[in-house]
Amino acid sequence: MKHTPNTREELEDLVNDLSINLGDIDTSKITDMNGLFFHTSRTDFSGIEKWDVSNVENMHDMFSFAKSFNADISKWNVRSVRDMEGMFCGAISFNQDISKWNVSNVRDMGSMFFGATSFNQDIGKWNVGKVENMVSMFREAESFNQDISDWNVSSVKNMVAMFYEAKAFNQDLSKWDVSKVERIDERTRKIIIPNSSIAIIT
Repeated sequence: MKHTPNTREELEDLVNDLSINLGDIDTSKITDMNGLFFHTSRTDFSGIEKWDVSNVENMHDMFSFAKSFNADISKWNVRSVRDMEGMFCGAISFNQDISKWNVSNVRDMGSMFFGATSFNQDIGKWNVGKVENMVSMFREAESFNQDISDWNVSSVKNMVAMFYEAKAFNQDLSKWDVSKVERIDERTRKIIIPNSSIAIIT
């Protein structure tokens, strides 16, 4: 049986019904997936790879603390998404290839991989040119060590704790244009701009 929710609330009721296969849900009308799987008890995410998310604008906290989530969502069309804050925060199992995602309209990636301890995928080709917030983006993402030196971070204003306790990260980001950064912590500043006078905010 195919289910076609019209609102986020209707979709949430469906995903919380563990008897429903996610592949039987038509998400093409949904624009908001904020917190959809927040602290979910669901362990079977089969079918989610088929979701049409092309109209979704908000994925804030979508898989936050979804500790079992590790589904292949590589083919999702996320071109309309503007908010990915906390999307995989605490999603400790997630480590899938999302390198081809079109994130060109995203403004907020704060805490996106905060505590995503397994994640270590190549996202170096992402177009992050519109992102303004990267606070805690890789905080405690202790496996992540990918080359993101080609990122265009020229719109980013906040980088506080971006790499805090990201123990594996060891990349050269000295080419980054951080001219608009207003807030940064000491560790992030040492990685990117060791001689900058930008105010340290802890």
